Amino acid sequence: MSLARRTARALIVPVAAISVLAGCTSTVDGTATKSGSGDTPRNNDSERTYPNLQKECDVLTTDILAETVEADPLDIQSTFVGAVCRWQAANPKGLVDITRFWFEEGSLSNEREVADQLGYQVESKSVAGIESIVMRPTNDPNGSCGVASDAAGVVGWWVNPQSPGSDACAMALKLMELTLATRA
Repeated sequence: MSLARRTARALIVPVAAISVLAGCTSTVDGTATKSGSGDTPRNNDSERTYPNLQKECDVLTTDILAETVEADPLDIQSTFVGAVCRWQAANPKGLVDITRFWFEEGSLSNEREVADQLGYQVESKSVAGIESIVMRPTNDPNGSCGVASDAAGVVGWWVNPQSPGSDACAMALKLMELTLATRA
């Protein structure tokens, strides 16, 4: 390769890099401020327009959740609200993690497929007259259990004891029965 070609090649790489960087930068007028500070009021219209947007986690009260997993109602707390809802409760046998999910576009067949792929023991069951499945991981020494039902998409509950001795399937089934009983 000639000296001219090597020199041209050596110049092309930095010029191309500078061109890419220059094309991706821009200057914006103003001063950076923390969210919520300043004179412009926050946009909380979504809370007023859609008041039930984040209430899927309130379908059962924490008192009912605690009672179902044999915990003191004062020893339960919400740990996450979002695409799924999570709580942790303390019962006499130890901590119990509770998870609720509802996917409007989900399906019971998809939940079954995923459970099968994960190697869970899956049992078909009718809960409150609704087609459902019970899922048990085969390698969980504490006996976690999940129930998913075909209800306006797919709704499910998982109960994950952090120590052995709790009947997680009975608890998950009870939570599902209570949930399905609240349908209009």
